Amino acid sequence: MRHLILIPAAVLALGACGTATVAIKSDFEFSKVKRVAVAGFSDYAGQPGSGEALSGAFEQGLIAAGYVLVERGQVDKVLREKKLSAGDAKAAKEIGRLLGVDALLLGRITDFREPREKLVRADVVDTHQDPVYVRRTKRVQQADGTFASTEVTELQGYRTVRVVRREPRAVTTYGRLGVTARLVYVQTGEILWSGSDSTSVYSFEESARAVADSILKAVKKTWPARVAK
Repeated sequence: MRHLILIPAAVLALGACGTATVAIKSDFEFSKVKRVAVAGFSDYAGQPGSGEALSGAFEQGLIAAGYVLVERGQVDKVLREKKLSAGDAKAAKEIGRLLGVDALLLGRITDFREPREKLVRADVVDTHQDPVYVRRTKRVQQADGTFASTEVTELQGYRTVRVVRREPRAVTTYGRLGVTARLVYVQTGEILWSGSDSTSVYSFEESARAVADSILKAVKKTWPARVAK
C-alpha cells in the first residue's frame, strides 16, 4: 500500500529574495568612500533584536565589499553620548567627524511577519491492487473419455483502487522581511544610493543576510575598486 499526501500548493509556496530596487547618485566619485559606519537600524515593533541582526548582516556585507568598517559599539556610543540622530543631515556630519568615517549606512525594517505553523486538511491517497476474477465454462475430459462442462474461476488481472481521505497536517507558512537602506556621505549629508528589497522569512538571521546581500550587490559598481572589478 502506498500513501501519497497532497497539500495545497498555496500553503507550500516560498517566495525567494527578489531583485533589489536601487537608485544611485551617478555623478558622485565613489572612490572617496572607504571608511563606513552602520547606524539607524531600529528593532521592528514587537521584535526585539531584529535591528541588531540586520545591522550585523549589513556589516558583514560591507566588509566583504571591501570597506573599512567602524565597530558598531563605537557608533552606538557616539549616538548615545551626543544624543544624535543618524537620520539628520547635520547629525550625520557630526557623527562622521567623531567616528572618522566617510559615509553612514542607514536603514529600517519596513515589514516583518514571522513564520507560522497552521493546520491544513491534506488529501492522503491510498492505493492498492485488487485481483479481478472471472467465471467461465470449461469442457474437461472425464475418466471414461467423455466430455463434460464445468464452471471455473480464473484470475483475469488486477485493478488499481485509489482511496482518498482528508487528514489534518501541520504546515509552516513562511513570513516576510522588508528592508530599506541608504548610504549617506557625511561631508555633505547627501544620499549616495538608496535601495529596498524583501524576502521570505525562514529564520530572521538568514533572511537579513539575504536582503543585505541583495541590496549591496545591486550597488556593486559603487564598491571600492579593488573589490568591485
